[in-house]
Amino acid sequence: MQNTKFQKYIDIYYPIMEAMHTLLGEHSEFILHDTSRLESSVVAVCGNVTNRPLGAPCTNLIIKTLTKHGDQAQDILGYRSVSKDGREMKSTTNFIRDHGKIVGCLCCNFDLTEFIAAEALLRQFCQLAEPRVEKPHDEVFAQDISEVVEDIIRFELQKLEKPAPYMSRGDRLSLVDVLESKGIFDVKGSVETLAQYLGVSAYTVYNYIKEVRSSNKVS
Repeated sequence: MQNTKFQKYIDIYYPIMEAMHTLLGEHSEFILHDTSRLESSVVAVCGNVTNRPLGAPCTNLIIKTLTKHGDQAQDILGYRSVSKDGREMKSTTNFIRDHGKIVGCLCCNFDLTEFIAAEALLRQFCQLAEPRVEKPHDEVFAQDISEVVEDIIRFELQKLEKPAPYMSRGDRLSLVDVLESKGIFDVKGSVETLAQYLGVSAYTVYNYIKEVRSSNKVS
């Protein structure tokens, strides 16, 4: 059942959502959340990047931020997110306040997939026939081993210069092989992390690992 008190925010923000979606185009999506009902917070959608319908729940990031900071939560601007099918997005979450109390938030998701592919193509086209100097990999001073795992996965994905939705099965097996050689899969939760980046199930990643290990034994 819709919160009638929130209708005024829908009336205010939806025209803005439509205007911004028209400006940014089909790669953009605007979602309005009523945070008084986190289990079914989505009350307005303009655009379709994450395939979320009206009545869908809040994201884990919003819930985590509100749980930790309450009404003192700050807007989260320009952060990286990944859709269920592995599309890399740039996202923004702006909290809506009424007399200092957070009552909702307006989120924007922008699908970067085709732009990343275009960037890689242009970089390849502009590359000159000069000796390559290997850049040292930045050391990561992580607070948690999962941060190290994510950094290594992102680093190897960047080397492929191909967004996850455009990767072939061979590309994914090659990636898993490299990560296997680095011992990534000895870390708890690494399979689930890679699955999120690739937009596949953890079961699929386990199958990739099994195939790679089997192939390495034969060779």
